[in-house]
Amino acid sequence: MAEKFDLFVVGGGSGGIRAARYASSHGIKTGLAEGWTLGGTCVNRGCIPKKLYAFASHFADELQIMKSYGWSTLESRFDWKKLTANKKKEIKRLNYIYCNLLKKSKVRVYNNYAQFLDDKILKIGNKLIEAKKILISVGTKPKKLEQFKELNLISSDEAFDLKSLPKNILILGGGYIAVEFASIFNGLGVNTSLCIRGKRILKDFDSEISEFLMEQMSHKGIKIIREDFPKKIEFKNNKFNVCFSRKRLSYDRIMEATGRVPNLDKLKIHNANVKLNNNGAILIDKNFRTSQKHIFAIGDVVDRVQLTPVAIAEAMVFVKNLLSKDNHKLSYKNIPTAVFSNPNYACIGYNEKEAKKLFGKIKIYKSTFKALKLSITNSNEKVFIKLITHKSSDKILGLHYIGENAAEIVQGFSVAVVNGLTKKQLDKTIGIHPSSAEEIVTLK
Repeated sequence: MAEKFDLFVVGGGSGGIRAARYASSHGIKTGLAEGWTLGGTCVNRGCIPKKLYAFASHFADELQIMKSYGWSTLESRFDWKKLTANKKKEIKRLNYIYCNLLKKSKVRVYNNYAQFLDDKILKIGNKLIEAKKILISVGTKPKKLEQFKELNLISSDEAFDLKSLPKNILILGGGYIAVEFASIFNGLGVNTSLCIRGKRILKDFDSEISEFLMEQMSHKGIKIIREDFPKKIEFKNNKFNVCFSRKRLSYDRIMEATGRVPNLDKLKIHNANVKLNNNGAILIDKNFRTSQKHIFAIGDVVDRVQLTPVAIAEAMVFVKNLLSKDNHKLSYKNIPTAVFSNPNYACIGYNEKEAKKLFGKIKIYKSTFKALKLSITNSNEKVFIKLITHKSSDKILGLHYIGENAAEIVQGFSVAVVNGLTKKQLDKTIGIHPSSAEEIVTLK
């Protein structure tokens, strides 16, 4: 006999948990299945541990800066095992919080993976579940390169819990995950190389920003191998011997960071006849409905905008539509995002190429300078700001910022961009001096 629910959520990540809690707190009988730990990729092997490790990697720079400010530092020693242990402790705390939030919201939680038997029945362990509506929010997993699948290459999933730090590492890929981990490993003292097939990292971002960030990362010691990719990799004598088109190099570790794919293996979604796109992501309409009218999907598994806050926003819109006859829609315009590289990068709105294509005549304001904090040091790190406006209306179309605390700064200015402010309105704002952020309201 199947247990019955009004709504059943498959996946206990950020989007799934928010949808389940919100729905249940409004009287919708809700269940949720998660075979791994609650919190999904973001909490367990993504955003949260990544940011903690990014903090750890920046202290090497801070130790050098301290000397220019008169501080005599003792010989420093980094303890990888202590970092990983403290990270696990923090994640366990967050898992506990999510568990309690679901309990307080009266969501029935199943600690196992769900699979479709057909479009109406789910199987979880030895239990059968039937729900009026089913929400899929199972996220994504790291993409594995077919040609190297027999080798013990790591992904972002394993990188957080290595038994020890390698002396050198090769990171395959140029997206934000690859860039962030290159900065993390480099900052922790690992000889780090980043390999990209094309000419630049972050190819979907502003090209000028990508070039500037590559330059900054190179100054910090990261080797960037452009327009090349391993032809062959052999593992021998505890070393990965990599054949590139023009050279052969050896590494202690190789990390794959060439993208992510929908995490549908365990779900047996074919039994529900839910349609997928060419990338294997779930196809949905504007109301998150799949090809089956009672099955919905949100988050990374639908391959729209793969960001935790977006999944949470999608969850809220989805449940609001369950609770009312209103047809709420989520706007995917002007979503701020950040890359926690060293230095940090954050942006909102369009890049230069997109703005030109959509709006024709645009105006660009730029500024490059050395932050005051670094002015009395030997650091080569620079701040780079790029503001893009519509020439005729003066409306802000995009803001790009490279420098310390980029995410914190762009988050604040995102309010202005989302609400359609103009450059003239920014100019009316008196800056906080001395600060790097004041440069945004004084650009000429």
